[in-house]
Amino acid sequence: GDVEIMGGDLEIKLSRYNRVYQQGDKVEGEVTLTTKGGGISHGGVVLKAEGAVSMQLSANSVGLFEAFSSNIKPASLMNVSLDLLKPGKLGDGVSTLPFSIPLQPTSTNRPLLDTYHGIYICIQYTLSVDVLKSGIFGQPMHESTEFIVEVPGKKAPPPTPQTVTLNHKDAAAKKSRGKLLEGQQFCITAHIDTTTLSITQPLTGHVVVETTSHAIKSISTQLVRVETISATADNPTVREASEVQSIQCASGSVCNNIEIPIHMVLPRLFCAPGATFQTFQLEFEINLVIEFEGGFTAVQNWPLKVFR
Repeated sequence: GDVEIMGGDLEIKLSRYNRVYQQGDKVEGEVTLTTKGGGISHGGVVLKAEGAVSMQLSANSVGLFEAFSSNIKPASLMNVSLDLLKPGKLGDGVSTLPFSIPLQPTSTNRPLLDTYHGIYICIQYTLSVDVLKSGIFGQPMHESTEFIVEVPGKKAPPPTPQTVTLNHKDAAAKKSRGKLLEGQQFCITAHIDTTTLSITQPLTGHVVVETTSHAIKSISTQLVRVETISATADNPTVREASEVQSIQCASGSVCNNIEIPIHMVLPRLFCAPGATFQTFQLEFEINLVIEFEGGFTAVQNWPLKVFR
């Protein structure tokens, strides 16, 4: 993006169209500064590359813990500053200022993490450029842009296939919703090929309705993010679960004894490898949701281990 200001126009252009970088890569590009109307005097041009985990509480949690401020201090992952131009004067025209920043964590005990856009936790990397004001006159200029970080894992963990049978007898013990109707019976098997999966690999499996006394309204798989925030080690934590996406596998009257496929692509930026740190934890789960006519819904939940 760019910003229009009296006397100039500022833009950050990254060399990679997709803006995706891995640790050890160089984040390269150029800052273009277009000046008009007689040029500008400035106090220097500074570029910053910053990565941080920002955390905020949900409205219903803030009242619970007075020790929490509504926004907990962001955890810095990366903080680099470059002087692109010393203070001086620029005449009319376009100035192109190239930059190259190695993508490395600032601290050895806090590694870089994948970019993640959540509800209560955000892991974000930004490039920002400031044209500093010269003296009491003139106007500072600022522009920023996000770049995406992917951190490759060391070794792929082994797959963890899951097979489960859902029936009316143990429905009450599971995360089910609503009440079974009088005489309602069902037996459904579900298979997930693996609940330990690469973020680039779809979640796959199948579900089979063996018997059901009442019609099924829909079968869907739901991806859930579980974000945990703890202000300090001795304070209680806030744990919030929310839906990332839901994909319907079947709707209406479902044929018995047919394998209904489960296939879900994990969404970019809204899903990331699980992470655990002092102040926060990021986890994912998958729900198989079977909704019956009459109001009863059977739910089967699995923790999901996402890696890159």
